[in-house]
Amino acid sequence: MEKFIIDGRYGQLLMANGIDPSAVLKTADLPIDTFAHQTLKLTETDYFKMIDSIDRLAADPLLPTKLVATDNIETFSPPIFAAYCSKNGAQFLQRLAHYKKLIGPVTYQIKRESKVTTITLSTLNIHESLPPFFVKGEFAFMVQLLAKATGREIKPLKVITTFDETAPEIQEYFTIGFSRGSRNSISFRKADLQLPFISENHSLLEYLEPGLKKRLAELDVNDSASQRVRNALVELLPRGTATIDDVAPALGVSKRTLQRKLKAEETNFQQQLNATREMLAKNYLLNTTMSTDDIAFLLAYQETNSFLRAFHAWTGESVQQYRQLHIPQA
Repeated sequence: MEKFIIDGRYGQLLMANGIDPSAVLKTADLPIDTFAHQTLKLTETDYFKMIDSIDRLAADPLLPTKLVATDNIETFSPPIFAAYCSKNGAQFLQRLAHYKKLIGPVTYQIKRESKVTTITLSTLNIHESLPPFFVKGEFAFMVQLLAKATGREIKPLKVITTFDETAPEIQEYFTIGFSRGSRNSISFRKADLQLPFISENHSLLEYLEPGLKKRLAELDVNDSASQRVRNALVELLPRGTATIDDVAPALGVSKRTLQRKLKAEETNFQQQLNATREMLAKNYLLNTTMSTDDIAFLLAYQETNSFLRAFHAWTGESVQQYRQLHIPQA
């Protein structure tokens, strides 16, 4: 399962704000040494369990804003630092959205209109609402970094959340009341996002971005939906499970999400199932003496004849012909 790298100073941040890190880990049922590592590698589920745990232990309604107000927060990770070196807020948000997957399990969907830009948050895989604590912290992070990078006070035009926010401290912080809706989004004036960043550093960007692009490319390759499906099928097929309804829960996503991800890669589940079965069948034929009945069983076919027809469709050869033609003769 995919893991996301969170800066190891998270525990120090919690302590500085009166939260016991060990209590957070215990409440979230995470390993007690989690914060002892220089970098934290958490799954999406564990990450949000940690966030929920912090929320339950927090007495200060402004804690989400204080955690992102720490000195030099922009240096916590190269992707954030690269975004901070942008020329303005519009580029900052675009770059942050591009590299967000290297930071945590959430995406930014940016909608630009004539006078307003809106950023909507969504999870990557799990089909659940984002924790309110996380949403408020993420929005505060944007507001604070935009203000720090421009030297100007930039406040949102509108904030929409999937939860009700009644804490007056939070409303005062954002200088606007939250509206209840079906998404978590924050809107800024387009003119505010065009203000120049005093933190712009093109030379540093040129230094950082090649490494970030490499990390992103590696992440995309290693975590493609197609590859994850094939990996899951290798384990599930011998158990007789070969449907998308079996694979989606094994990957921690909904059936609809998995179908959407595969479509984005211009493929579908049946194509990946066929490819995995073909790969495994060839391996069994070339490296074992198993019968066609046994191979069909391991590939989760109900009938051997179904396997034989499929194999001929894949290769243009019968199972017997394939073995004769491709196994070196002694």
